[in-house]
Amino acid sequence: MPIIIVVIVLLIVVSVGPKIFTWAKSHTFVYTTTTVPARDVTLVFGAAMWGDVPSPYLQSRLDLAADLYKAGKTKVIIVSGSNIDGDDEPDGMKAALLQEGIPASQIVLDFGGLDTYSSCIRARDVYGVQSITLVTQSYHLPRALATCRGLGLDAVGIGDDTQERNLKYYKYQVREVLADAKMMLDLATHRRLADATPSDDVTLALANS
Repeated sequence: MPIIIVVIVLLIVVSVGPKIFTWAKSHTFVYTTTTVPARDVTLVFGAAMWGDVPSPYLQSRLDLAADLYKAGKTKVIIVSGSNIDGDDEPDGMKAALLQEGIPASQIVLDFGGLDTYSSCIRARDVYGVQSITLVTQSYHLPRALATCRGLGLDAVGIGDDTQERNLKYYKYQVREVLADAKMMLDLATHRRLADATPSDDVTLALANS
């Protein structure tokens, strides 16, 4: 078989297989802010900070999470991201939620959310969460749901589409093809965290709700 055909077949397997898996694991668990079932805990995935304020992508996610809290659809919000190179996502996310009227006692900061898989598995293993609502952009939501559900979490999610006119939105959609493949590898190999020390932050926040 000519090598070019082998390469094409491999590319199809790598791109289509993970996408089918992601769709199968996620498509029945995507909701809107009005239809999403209530969950005690909501997870907001981090994104870029612009100085001291969230980027439009991140702010849109935080707006959705705030809407859920104000509608009584959730009690505690985990803001999961990193603080590498001075880009302090969790603290910036918390500050934005405080401005939207969310009580500080109901916001849990997770500084170990280096990627989607890390945020999901930390929700389970570090914070002891079993049922959760995920908030992110719509292009990212299927992978986030597939990851969390692949880890055994009862996850539902809502996605933001307000940034879809941004050219980066389409770039990120394309990137999801490779990200889906990486997700399957992480799940298949049971990638472990460098630090999975249990935290009672979510339990305490729920007790205060």
